Amino acid sequence: MERRLLYLIAAFILSLVGISFYGGPVTYIFFWLVVFIPAICIVYITLVIIFIRYHQETNGRNMVSGTPSEFYITLQNPTWFSFSSVRLIFYSSFSTISGVDEDAVYELAPHSSIKKTTRLLCRYRGEYKVGIKAIVVRDFLGLFSVTWPIKEPLSVITAPALVRAEDLGEEMIKVSSAFENPLNKTEAAIPVREYMSGDDMRFINWKASAVTQKLMVRERTGEEDSGVSIIMDPKRYDEASICYLPSENKLIELTLALSLYYLEHFVPVDVICFHDEAKKLSVRNRPGFEELYNEMVHLPFREDCDIDGLMARIYERRMAAESHLMIFILQDWDPGIAEWIMRINPNRVPVRVFLIGETGAKADAGYRDISFIGVSPDVDLKEVLV
Repeated sequence: MERRLLYLIAAFILSLVGISFYGGPVTYIFFWLVVFIPAICIVYITLVIIFIRYHQETNGRNMVSGTPSEFYITLQNPTWFSFSSVRLIFYSSFSTISGVDEDAVYELAPHSSIKKTTRLLCRYRGEYKVGIKAIVVRDFLGLFSVTWPIKEPLSVITAPALVRAEDLGEEMIKVSSAFENPLNKTEAAIPVREYMSGDDMRFINWKASAVTQKLMVRERTGEEDSGVSIIMDPKRYDEASICYLPSENKLIELTLALSLYYLEHFVPVDVICFHDEAKKLSVRNRPGFEELYNEMVHLPFREDCDIDGLMARIYERRMAAESHLMIFILQDWDPGIAEWIMRINPNRVPVRVFLIGETGAKADAGYRDISFIGVSPDVDLKEVLV
């Protein structure tokens, strides 16, 4: 294209020289031809941009990160002249489209259309733009091209991926087994009653059932609700979505993976987050986990929130005082956080700190009661939760 422009400029200079030194109808015809060619090309590009029709569609506006979905693209030429060169530019920072060549150049004959069925994969949780970002139109001589951003970009709401942690490691399991798990308590002093329709079969006390020859279930008490507390960092640390989306997405995925693991091992979980106010989400069964997942889909991170403010509310309301294990999922660390952990952890239970984007080398002699695990925003969680 640059070479053709150089040829055009050379022809324009040559026509000026011809008019200046020779004159005559031929040189003037040549001059006006050289002048009108760019104008005609620009008019042509303008008409293509005005009349081209496009349509893009997904299977619903809601998606799951890491899970491909059908994505449909249609380009249409409703005019009586051909569209010689059309190229599509896609949003690529947070999503990828398979089954379409981003460098492909399309030609549309009069009253024709091109339809493509592709696969759209969103990388992160959140709401952002996907699909066609702009249309590049080139004239029929290849002299000029114009990139035209589309007026109505397609946006989707992407739910976090659910990663199943098969094994959280020997140390984690050891802590978990030390919990006063309601399924592991079989002492005679535990209050039981006769099974009633609708009771959870997991809480059947088999020793008591064998003695009475009836199905007996354990009476649940408030002490049994203590287990794991997961405290989530509520702060947005950057204004650019390309910076904050990967970290926030990994924080959400990690929270869900840990919660699901402990739920499946019958360990009560409380997730403490910030949504307008400090909020505790209790996970004791599948409906509780589904409520947590739905909360995580729309959970906002805000620049005016910070971990200190959340810690203060946890301390004032004793939201984690009865925990057997505290897990903090953070995007940053400073010594003040350690002081808050000491205040909200009067029973000195084990503390795990997952640092998103950190190497985990924060565990020095000053934090002997805290173990640090670094998690890269781009790492597969299955490589971390082992």
